[in-house]
Formats: sequence, C-alpha cells, structure tokens
Amino acid sequence: ASRQRPSAAAAVASQQPSLVGLQSAPTPSSAADPTSTPGPSSIFSSAGRSAARSNLNVLTGDAKIAKMSEAEDYRLKAKKCMTRGIFSKPDPISAANYYKRAADAYKACGENRLERLHRIASGDCQLGQDAYATAAAEYGRAAELAETSDETLPRKRQECHKLNLDAANAWAQMGEAGRAAECKARAAFGLVMGSPVQARIEPKALAAIEEAVEAFVPDPLNRKRDYRRT
Repeated sequence: ASRQRPSAAAAVASQQPSLVGLQSAPTPSSAADPTSTPGPSSIFSSAGRSAARSNLNVLTGDAKIAKMSEAEDYRLKAKKCMTRGIFSKPDPISAANYYKRAADAYKACGENRLERLHRIASGDCQLGQDAYATAAAEYGRAAELAETSDETLPRKRQECHKLNLDAANAWAQMGEAGRAAECKARAAFGLVMGSPVQARIEPKALAAIEEAVEAFVPDPLNRKRDYRRT
C-alpha cells in the first residue's frame, strides 16, 4: 500500500511546541501559595512581566562592591543638591535624578530596602516639581518592592497601601483618572495581601476596595452597586 503524504498543516504542527507543554510550565503565579491572597503586582501585572523582573541578574563579589560604591556616590550627590548654601538653593530636579541613579544601582545589587528608600526620595523630589508621571512610576516601583521586602506582613501592607495611594495622587494631579483608579485598587488589595483567600475581609480593606471600584465606575453608573457592603 502506498503511503499518504502528511498534510502541510500537520507538518507545521509537528514543528511547533505543544500547547500543553507551554501551559504546564511553571510561572510565578502558579508557584505562589494558592491559599493566600497575592500582592497587587501579581494581581494587576502579567505573568511575563513578573517573570522578566524575577529573572534579573544580581551582581555579586567585586562587581557588587563597585556598584554599591557608585550608588553611595549618587546618594551623596543628591544630598548635596538638596543642601542650601549661601549662594545656592536646593535643586530637587538634579537630586531626583541622582536618587533614581542610586536606586537603579541598588536594584542591580539586589538591595530591596535601599532601592525602595531611594525610589521614594526620587518620587518626592519629582512630585515637588510637578513631574507627576515620573513620581507615580517611582512610587509604583517602591510599592512593588514593599511587597517582596523582609518586613513583617503588617508593615508590608501599610507601605504597599501608602505608596500606591501616593502614585494614585500623582496620577490624579496629572488628570489621569484611569491610572489613578488602578493605583487606588492596588492600594486597596495591598491591605489584604497575604491573608487567607477564604477569610473575611477586614472592614478597612473592604471600604478601600469598594472605594477603588467607585473610582473606576461611579455608583450611579454601577449596576452592581446594590452589592456594596460599606
């Protein structure tokens, strides 16, 4: 009997990876504890973005020592920019730039706390100069760092909530209502981060979540408003 030639579609399919294999590959979200509520960055960010950030190389050895020294130099320059002299006044714009460089250097070294502090300092300087988009980005990055910090869970919730609210305030001053609403939602879910999925939501967190929903859809336009519990 003569053999039948495989179709073109079958030939192409044989050269492509199996969808089952792709779906079964481990992802950061699947590796997390399914019984606890994840952080806002896991809820609102794609798996690819989370994986890209988790796979960043961290410097070690002499390279880390050199980068830490570079970060300290940037920190001192930023501090000098904010110092008032007899013939000079503080320069928040230059200080914000140096703080951001220091934060980037600490990021390369895997220093969560130091990067977080300098992101906040950079955001504060940018906000004071009406650079709202840059300030919001810095606060947002600091909030993500707060989620993975070594602080206690109550402290992580508090920092994540406040920093995302700071980002929301920056977007609101810029007139970006949608982005401000998203940051409010991130702040609200930061209050329930790490709590059991089946646990009852605390009143403060519930009020924050429903306020964030209202920022997206005002109550008069929300057909589900009768389900509000606050």
